[in-house]
Amino acid sequence: MSSKSLGLFTRKFAASGRYDRVIGADYSDAMLTEARRRIVESSLGVNGQGDTVKGTSGSTTLDLVRLDVGNIPMATGSVDVLHAGAAMHCWPDLDGGLEEIHRVLKVGGRYFATTFLSNYFRQLQSVTGETTVESRPFQYFEDSDVLKDLVIKAGFDADKVSVEVLGQACAVIRCEK
Repeated sequence: MSSKSLGLFTRKFAASGRYDRVIGADYSDAMLTEARRRIVESSLGVNGQGDTVKGTSGSTTLDLVRLDVGNIPMATGSVDVLHAGAAMHCWPDLDGGLEEIHRVLKVGGRYFATTFLSNYFRQLQSVTGETTVESRPFQYFEDSDVLKDLVIKAGFDADKVSVEVLGQACAVIRCEK
């Protein structure tokens, strides 16, 4: 399952043919509409109807669904891999979302995510002239330790969590259940 389904990774996972099913998920209908458009443009053989787009690339079924990360409509222990691209800082209930991710992952399942550290929003502030980054409706992560603590709190074992900072403001999170 891959969130933020404008879908670069959703499309790559589906096109690889390595997975039986790839689910691109987002809370925003507008993001899902754009993802559908990009998937059709990428020639993955996708045809859509309603809220779900289904298609195949090799042996992969690709679905796009609207969902709230805090309430993932999947069975406990049913997902092999979950990816959240540049999304965590937008979640209204970060703890609930991470707990849901941990719940739906199979034992040995993996969670990969990218997000932004507070420094990114401070850089935006300098460009936009805002007086405080806290005026934006996002989660703010001061450093990689904050992110690591959040996924551990959600149930991941500390020795199976890594957080890498790329540049000054992008964090890459890797966890295994």
